Amino acid sequence: MSTNNSPILIRVDHRELASEVPQYLRELDSVRIEIEQLEAADYILGPQTAVERKSVGDFLVSILDKRLFSQIEALTVTFDQVIYLIEGESLYSAGNLHPNAVRGALSYLVILNGVTLLRSEGPEDSALLLATMARHAQHGLGYEISTHHKRRTISPQLQMRYLVEDLPDIGAKTAQALLERFGTLRALFSASEAELRQVPGIGEKRASEIHELANRSYGK
Repeated sequence: MSTNNSPILIRVDHRELASEVPQYLRELDSVRIEIEQLEAADYILGPQTAVERKSVGDFLVSILDKRLFSQIEALTVTFDQVIYLIEGESLYSAGNLHPNAVRGALSYLVILNGVTLLRSEGPEDSALLLATMARHAQHGLGYEISTHHKRRTISPQLQMRYLVEDLPDIGAKTAQALLERFGTLRALFSASEAELRQVPGIGEKRASEIHELANRSYGK
């Protein structure tokens, strides 16, 4: 099991030096970056995990000049896990693109190419997000998450009603009527078909099904 102090290596395309993200990465404990001329991607976080980072402005321009589509093709051919990180303000208030064109590009990335789409507030946020993803890609989560959820407390009466509702064709109203008539689950499941038919909503078919189920052997 790893800890947050496990060393992390992030490979960075040299063109990203024009942004502030690499500098923020250098300031993070346990993060080491290597500046390279990457053929595809701005950041490589693991053997098959790549990130393309774009400011909102760059993203909108890449839609207009169609560069987005060729970049994504190169990334998805090279890497199994491709993440598109869009950094900055609202996509719809910047630039002159119609919002539907932006939505179409986002859908193209996610639905048609299986790309993971993430947003960040700025360079520092991008660096922190990249470091977190790199840690997970290289070392796993680092701790266990409990999947046992504490059930909310419900009254015994409600538990009894829920149990009766699981009987064939029994709804909440009929379950309530059965419990009011017999008082206990033991009495209900010990009742004869004739006694069951005395309850409103319980006809011959339902009475037969309940009686048969209550008296059936588990192995049969």
